[in-house]
Amino acid sequence: MEFFEQFLNWRTIAEILILWLVIYQIFLFLKGTKAVYLLRGVIILIVSFFVFQGLRLFVLSKLLTYLFAFFLIFVVVVLQPEIREGLIRLGRRHIFFFEPKREEIEKALKEIVSAVSIFSRKRTGALIAIKREIGLKNYMESGAILNADLTSELLQNIFYPGAPLHDGGVIVEGTRVIAASCLFPLSDNPNLGKILGMRHRAGVGFSEHSDAVVAIVSEENGLISLAIGGQLTQDLTPNELFTILKGQLSKST
Repeated sequence: MEFFEQFLNWRTIAEILILWLVIYQIFLFLKGTKAVYLLRGVIILIVSFFVFQGLRLFVLSKLLTYLFAFFLIFVVVVLQPEIREGLIRLGRRHIFFFEPKREEIEKALKEIVSAVSIFSRKRTGALIAIKREIGLKNYMESGAILNADLTSELLQNIFYPGAPLHDGGVIVEGTRVIAASCLFPLSDNPNLGKILGMRHRAGVGFSEHSDAVVAIVSEENGLISLAIGGQLTQDLTPNELFTILKGQLSKST
């Protein structure tokens, strides 16, 4: 146990905490992609290595070192597309993972609320998910990738009845419409009641599986709803929608 006595001091604890924060940020960055499962494997290998070192099982420690090297090569080969996309996404961010400026986010939210207000008035069904921390790559790939500037006009074109992409949900990240016509998981929450249709269940289900904020417009009555963390708030005005969205998104910036 000399290993623990020698290295378990305040400096080591601080380094472990910093490493944990870095790993947690990487996990959030990768969540929603298949890379997150490989990240878990890396963490297991690292923890096992330190445990074996502490117990003086040096043969197993050396074996893990070689295994880790082969594992990294495997990750690079298998996840080339994800690594490339991740670096591109990282390059779009400001330093220390800050999202776009608050003014840009507010402008984007106003575009969303403007479109939602029109949908409500015309009773056009709409489903708009706004990404926060957790990755949504798998859901994005279920639809059509757009990666276009977020405007009210673009959202209106997407959800125009009969348009090619009007079915399914839209995923927004920052000031961009990343994908449209995406498949969202349906909630099986019995408390939602039978009066809610597939669009509302998809919005709630999506908010259950991620930390995204989902705006929903009913095509039956034009009511505006918002799903957050599996909870549905209904019959919102455009101003109320903007206020809640602004408050929720400010927590992520």
